[in-house]
Amino acid sequence: METTATREDVRRDLRVFMNRTGLDLRTIAGQTGFAHRSLLQFSSAGDYGAGEGAYTAAALRKFMDAHPWQPPELPGQLYSTAATRAMDDLIDYCAEGNLSVLYGPAGSQKSFLLEFRAAEAAREPEPRLIWIPVPGRMTPLQILKRISIGLGAPYAQGVDGVRQNILYTVRARKSPVAVALDECDLMERDLDTLETIRRLADLLRGKLGLIVAGNDQIMNLFKPRRGRYFEQWRSRVEQKTVRVLGPTRDEARHMLIAEVGDGTDEQVNGTLDDCTVIDPLTRKKYISARRLFLAIRDILKRRARRKAS
Repeated sequence: METTATREDVRRDLRVFMNRTGLDLRTIAGQTGFAHRSLLQFSSAGDYGAGEGAYTAAALRKFMDAHPWQPPELPGQLYSTAATRAMDDLIDYCAEGNLSVLYGPAGSQKSFLLEFRAAEAAREPEPRLIWIPVPGRMTPLQILKRISIGLGAPYAQGVDGVRQNILYTVRARKSPVAVALDECDLMERDLDTLETIRRLADLLRGKLGLIVAGNDQIMNLFKPRRGRYFEQWRSRVEQKTVRVLGPTRDEARHMLIAEVGDGTDEQVNGTLDDCTVIDPLTRKKYISARRLFLAIRDILKRRARRKAS
């Protein structure tokens, strides 16, 4: 009984380990000295000799302990601004199983904040936020796999298998989880993928929240179009929609001085002027966080070169 329990525990943990690390059984077999066929037999539900099963389980446990999954590093220093506080409130809202839209112009720290909070959450036993940047076109299987990895769900192949493992993992959690789909404005031609995620959220209502994030064009995703009706999406995402801008001038001044130290008023104001942009919708001025951090990087590089010369 003890051998069976040990084997099943290791078998379950092995599937999670494979999902998160991206290592397949053939690679693990090569690194542990087992035949690939032996690990296939061990990881399946078939019979396996009791003694050999215990030996294999112990060896695999040792291998997994020696090669643990590492959570992502924090992307940098996060400074509190009105925008980051609004986004944190939105994460709290969606981490209770709700759906929302987060949008705004470039330089408003949307991606940075989501990546930062997700990297923090990845260190928790049950991460409350999973960040999925959309690189371009994505199939339902690709995006479901990203969610599965963030959850630490068991490995599976195919859309149905991955979806079932997500459902099982989320339902077994003690608390809900929020999934942030970033740069969703790039999914104009991947509406089936968005529908897959929306249906997943419906199946896990109250347990899985969703943040649909992107630039100002993101709201076009949910407009009616030929052959598609998005009333289901609108009825959910319109519950909470948040638009953010970049830091104010005073907030950016604090960030700049914290990173590079005090400078003359002319130097500080010149840098802030170079990073100031106008929001095309409200005509309000704000500091592009992206431009600001590039300017800080350049200042620090110039200082390092002067010290080296």
